[in-house]
Amino acid sequence: MNKILLLIGSIVFLSSCVGKGEEIPLIKTGKLEVGQTYVYDYGDALYEVKCLTDSTLRWECVFGEEKGRQETDRYYQKELEGNSVFVTWAEADGIGVSQVIDFNKNKVQSYLLIDKKIELAEAKITKK
Repeated sequence: MNKILLLIGSIVFLSSCVGKGEEIPLIKTGKLEVGQTYVYDYGDALYEVKCLTDSTLRWECVFGEEKGRQETDRYYQKELEGNSVFVTWAEADGIGVSQVIDFNKNKVQSYLLIDKKIELAEAKITKK
């Protein structure tokens, strides 16, 4: 009888975890991985970001208004609580990029400093 109750309890628990729209974490290390390419989907634009080293990345717009624009930049990242990371870099044209990436939700919030104005853009992030 106890085995049957345990089995029923297990089935109920497992079924409660399925179909809830829960995200599967992109990565579990809490930082960008060297050699990995990430796809940032902003809806109206798609960027590929590849970590070349622990301090250099290459990004390219592969869809959208800036398609074809690309650059290699030095970046800094800092692991945050909750499987998230803060990433920042400066682009050659003076744009400052700061991002908070939540790997549990596979989301990135980008804060762009353009001509002393801050713009916020949110994207879905996946591995290529």
